[in-house]
Amino acid sequence: MIRIPKNSLIFLTILCLLFFTITSPDWLKINGITPCWPVILLLPFSLKNSPWRSAIAAFLLGMFVDSFTISDVSYIPSLLALSLLWSYYGLHNKKIELFLNIGLMAISGTAFVGISIWAQKIIQYSVLRNNWFHSWSIYVLISEVIITGLVAPFLSSWLLLAYKKN
Repeated sequence: MIRIPKNSLIFLTILCLLFFTITSPDWLKINGITPCWPVILLLPFSLKNSPWRSAIAAFLLGMFVDSFTISDVSYIPSLLALSLLWSYYGLHNKKIELFLNIGLMAISGTAFVGISIWAQKIIQYSVLRNNWFHSWSIYVLISEVIITGLVAPFLSSWLLLAYKKN
């Protein structure tokens, strides 16, 4: 079997994030809503690395994703918190190969990121405080959680196995 160096694997993961963020296929969308790619790609990296390395990766990943968005809110705080939580979980729990565990961690991570961005928008724009949280926000959050929960076990477990072999 061909052995890929770990640095090359990280570089390929970043290229996949760029590719999936820009050109997400239509069959990976629910009414135009794509999965939360940063959560899918941060999960296996955080489970296999120390808290400091995963925090640095989350910060860089958050800056990378924020460069694609036009909004004033940021992915960085939620990705930092998730990377630290997942890295501590990965350090204490060595058996993470279960398909369902990865999916549930991705679902909870996507919900945390979505609620974090939603809370940042409510704090930043006082107009949203007067209205009842716009029903489209709930729809987008639920759709993103569902599609990420369906896609993450496949991609994240594959990346987790690739990190494990290296």
